[in-house]
Formats: sequence, structure tokens, C-alpha cells
Amino acid sequence: MNTVTKDANLLGEVLGIPERRRPAFEDRLAAVGGLTGLLRAGSEAVGDAIPAGSLSKMGALLSLLERFSAPDALPSPVSRAEEVVSYFAPRLNNLGVETVWVLGLDARARPVGTWCVAQGTLTACLVHPREVFAPAIRARAAQIVVIHNHPSGDPAPSDEDHELTRRIGEAGELLGIPLLDHIVVARAGFRSLGPNI
Repeated sequence: MNTVTKDANLLGEVLGIPERRRPAFEDRLAAVGGLTGLLRAGSEAVGDAIPAGSLSKMGALLSLLERFSAPDALPSPVSRAEEVVSYFAPRLNNLGVETVWVLGLDARARPVGTWCVAQGTLTACLVHPREVFAPAIRARAAQIVVIHNHPSGDPAPSDEDHELTRRIGEAGELLGIPLLDHIVVARAGFRSLGPNI
């Protein structure tokens, strides 16, 4: 059973979506990029696939999930990669696909936001620096940390991971929003690729 199917079944139970409507709900959930995509898109993205009474419950549930993933659980200021890992690893280690997140920090390294900027496949996730920096710019972040997972369980960075770090670092220099670190998390630990926090 894939991640989207599991998420659709769990949400179906919580929201009381009848069994006969769950395949359509699962299709809509897959179309928006799974639960992570649903958090970005909002409950309206799957509204036509769930009963009207469940739409408000879905909105409340998404708000709760957003609060759960809010940066207030991070120390303020953030001073070590281990602090970032302890916050993100529980959210990323059980995902079946690579997912890229950005942690925005103010000038004193206090969290201003966390954003999922890309979701990929089991072994890869394509992300462009523009997706990394767009939410950071909107939130007026002064610096960022990029975090992504390796579903394989091995945190060893790939050549693509090193190249992404280089590209994001260069873009950050141009934008005046430095990349403090790029961290790969996995069940077997983590690796820091960036200049470090």
C-alpha cells in the first residue's frame, strides 16, 4: 500500500468518507501531491471528492496539521544542525518519497517558517532554487536551511544533492539570503552538506 493510499484511508476514517467515495478521494489526493501537497493546496483541492459536511472537518484537520508542523517546536535561535534534525526527522523519516523542506530564519537565527517546496519519488526529487527561495522571500527570511529525506534510510548525499547545495548556495548569495546548511535526514542518521549552522 503506497503512502497516498494510506493517507487517503486514514483521512477517510477521520472524516467519515464512505468507502464508495474513497477511490475518488485517493485520486484527488494523489493529484495534489499527497498529504504534503494537500497542506499546500488546502481542503478545496479535494472538495468535490468528499461529502460537503466533511469539507469543514478537512479544513480544521489541515489547520491542526499545519500547527503541528509549525516552527515553534524549534529552538529559538537555531544554533545546531542536530536541532533541525530533531524537528524534521520524525516528519520525514517515514515518508516513501523524497521531500524537500526549507526552514526560514531571521537575522538572529529565529524560525520564521517551514515550507515543503518539493515532493519527488523514492530516489529523487527535482527542485529549483526559485521554489526554495520563494516562500523565504515572502516570509522575509534572512537565511535558510534546506532539509530533505532519503527514503532508503541511508543519509549519504548523492552527486545531485551536492549539486543542489551548490546551486542554492549561489542563488542565496545573489539574493542576500544565505544557505546556512543543507541536511539530508534518513533513518540511519543525517548528513550536513552545507556551510553549517
